[in-house]
Amino acid sequence: MAENVIGRRALLGTAVAAGALAATTSCAAPSARIDSARSIDRSVELAREMLQVDSDDKDLKLTYLRTLIDTGLPKTVAPKRVLVIGAGPAGLAAANLLVDAGHQVTVLEANGSRTGGRVKTFRGVFTDPNLYAEAGAMRLPSAHPLVLALADKLGLRRRQFHNADVAPEARSASVTPVAYRSFTGEQWSNGPAAEFRPPPAAGRSLIDTNGKIVSRANYAADPMIVHSGFGVGLTTQARVALDHALSRVAVSDDWPIERRIDSWAKVFNRYEDYSTHGYLMEQGWSLGHFAAVGTLENLTSRLHYGVISAMVDHTLIRPDASYWELAGGTATLTDALTRKLGPAVHQGKRMTHIEQTDRGVKVWTTAETGNEHTDGQPVDPIETFEGDYVILAIPLTATRFCTFDPPLSYPTRRAITELHHDAATKVLLEFKTRFWEQGPGGFRGGGCVSDCPNRFTYFPSHVPEAEGGVVLASYTWSDDAMRWDSLTDSERVHFALAGMRRMFGPRVDAEFTGVGLSQSWQRARYALGEAVIPTPGQLHEHHAATRTIEGRIHLAGDHTSLKPAWIEGALESAVRTALEVHQR
Repeated sequence: MAENVIGRRALLGTAVAAGALAATTSCAAPSARIDSARSIDRSVELAREMLQVDSDDKDLKLTYLRTLIDTGLPKTVAPKRVLVIGAGPAGLAAANLLVDAGHQVTVLEANGSRTGGRVKTFRGVFTDPNLYAEAGAMRLPSAHPLVLALADKLGLRRRQFHNADVAPEARSASVTPVAYRSFTGEQWSNGPAAEFRPPPAAGRSLIDTNGKIVSRANYAADPMIVHSGFGVGLTTQARVALDHALSRVAVSDDWPIERRIDSWAKVFNRYEDYSTHGYLMEQGWSLGHFAAVGTLENLTSRLHYGVISAMVDHTLIRPDASYWELAGGTATLTDALTRKLGPAVHQGKRMTHIEQTDRGVKVWTTAETGNEHTDGQPVDPIETFEGDYVILAIPLTATRFCTFDPPLSYPTRRAITELHHDAATKVLLEFKTRFWEQGPGGFRGGGCVSDCPNRFTYFPSHVPEAEGGVVLASYTWSDDAMRWDSLTDSERVHFALAGMRRMFGPRVDAEFTGVGLSQSWQRARYALGEAVIPTPGQLHEHHAATRTIEGRIHLAGDHTSLKPAWIEGALESAVRTALEVHQR
């Protein structure tokens, strides 16, 4: 399958001859006029996708659950040769479905050191070998049944992720089966019904703003002790104020599905051109509201993004929502999917060019010996792989540096070029003991918020038999993250420690083991950003093109769903594209 020898550096510097034509023709004028005006029909399409309702009014989520978890794809009598580009959750899940159905699948992954994409767990790098930490995805919402049920099917152990802090001695909730109730009235579950009983939030994590440090419990009792520092007379908690503003366009899960589709379509049609800032201004917010709520609820760096994303994420990332994590790290999920595929996964193969004809597809790759942050030494140059179809499951940002012959359609090329990708950066610090759990104000899990560069600090919900723990000392997005991205690795550790010292005092330095790690997804050369977070108008203009079938190329990944940055969205795309290819 592998042939052709050309220098790797020559390929990246000039492009192979087969890709040169595509590189020039990919800038050609569109063959047909693209209507960019607001369309109610497109709003209805977005609403249906949001609610996972197909054109025949069937529940796609239910179909995907049954396919991914229960039945798989029907066994094929005509095996296809399928090339899957990218070994993140979308590519790995699609590949497993197709292999189990009898197709011949080859997975090509650029990263030579690991699979998983933006699912990445740091292991074996801390002074305590029992400790690990998440560089990427770290929490799985109960509202995402596909990823939870897949973890259960693979035999992975999950436990409660405490998004809000609890008392150190509190017992985490028992693992409950995954349950999904369809709008059709049908119910799906992978076990008997059980009540979820989480421990109560302790409210002991800290808010550090305007030179004042208070516990979340004290803030809840008197929000003005924090809000007065921002010069706003807001007497409710920031979360409540944001809930109130966003609930003006809320769509209830109790409504009949026809009403929900119609209501979401109106939301998309009315508000998709709004930035979060513009929408909240229309709700009557003052500058003081933006200062206080923006700081406490992580809005300040994302106010220029489309408000629809804020509405969706706001329903998921909340203190009273339930979340799960995987014992051993989120990467146990993608590791398990990789093991199932065995030799079908080829790492260190960076796709650079795809050629398709009436008979099949041919993919050019260059060998990679580094990881997402370092460029390794050139090794064996170019390999080509041939198949009948391709599932392209890499970020749009990475696709931008690939060529296609013939070129992809104009709308898809525009989506690849223009859709906004957010930045996200984490700085993780290892400590000898979990000092934040000690004393009368001790807590486990949850996080602190600060107006210092750290912004958000999260604490481990559970630690194996170890005295210490790894703290996500700084978690930032957008412009906040890009400021961290400009620093060296050692500077990130230095400033993250300084931010924690502000809240917890000099003990931070005595407890620090000297091990600090950071992850910039903007500077990760195979991801080139964290996830698609659309700016105003981009959903109507570009989203449909991200999931178009381009001849023999099928597009997958969380960016093709309306759940970008979530594994659930990647899995939705995996089942969709596996079904598309299987049914051809």
